[in-house]
Amino acid sequence: MNSFQNRQDFKLDFKDRLKDFFRSQSPLNRLIVINVVVYLLILFVGVLLHLIRFLGGVGGSEFVLDTLILDWFGVSAHFGLLMGRPWTLITSIFLHLDFFHILFNMIMLWFSGRIFLRFFFPRQIYVVYIVGGILGNIFFVLSYNFFPVFESIVSVSRAIGASGGVLAVLIAAAVKAPNYSLQFPLIGRIALKWIALFFVIIDVISIPNGNSGGHFAHLGGAIGGFLYVYLPRLNHFSDIKLATKRKKQTKTSFRPKTDEQYNAERAAYREKVDAILDKVAKSGYQSLKQEEKDFLFKTSNKQNW
Repeated sequence: MNSFQNRQDFKLDFKDRLKDFFRSQSPLNRLIVINVVVYLLILFVGVLLHLIRFLGGVGGSEFVLDTLILDWFGVSAHFGLLMGRPWTLITSIFLHLDFFHILFNMIMLWFSGRIFLRFFFPRQIYVVYIVGGILGNIFFVLSYNFFPVFESIVSVSRAIGASGGVLAVLIAAAVKAPNYSLQFPLIGRIALKWIALFFVIIDVISIPNGNSGGHFAHLGGAIGGFLYVYLPRLNHFSDIKLATKRKKQTKTSFRPKTDEQYNAERAAYREKVDAILDKVAKSGYQSLKQEEKDFLFKTSNKQNW
């Protein structure tokens, strides 16, 4: 009786969790849902047309999957075809035709995304995923046109999948919090930077062993995630904005702030931001009070996060 009740409770709990997952407003959940829905839609169309062919109709699932889907929504390595279908740079990063391909990508996205959201604003995962995916596609196209070994297959090569965007999310999190560690069975705690480096090395050494374009796309996504976090460190856009704002205050105010007042206010402002981000890193974004969330939202609009 207890065993039966436990199974029933598990089914109900799993069903509720699944509903909550699909209803969630989390950007991470939404990205996963989009990928899964697209995959299921393609699967449904393929099964439908297979039945039509079985009943003696015209066409078949192979025609739709191989010709229509790949040609019109997968990114082509051929410059001419790509220029005629530029939308494929984006559509391809939500497209999967193989079950294990989407399964692995979504597991990795969930794993990487949960860490990412500890250190970034939720909406930033959209940017990193899409930018990483697009940059991965660009690397795929460039590699097939730059290396002579691919010359004979450029016109028929297509790239699909979320891998570039997923790796961008992982690398961005690793650059932001390199020493954030995870516990693994039989291994112990491993810093996120070593996990990210492991995946990059695997892609590099796997290039000669098949699916070369895919591995180049992964590396492009990794570079996208790295640049997203690292580039703001190389400029002073935030300070420029603050300086510009200060100049405007000087022109419009009869009593402009002194350097001491300005520096003190900026230090207090940054201290408040750091305190809230530390809270996010320790307890997650959901632990913030509404006023803290509003403050971070306004800050993200003002500064180059």
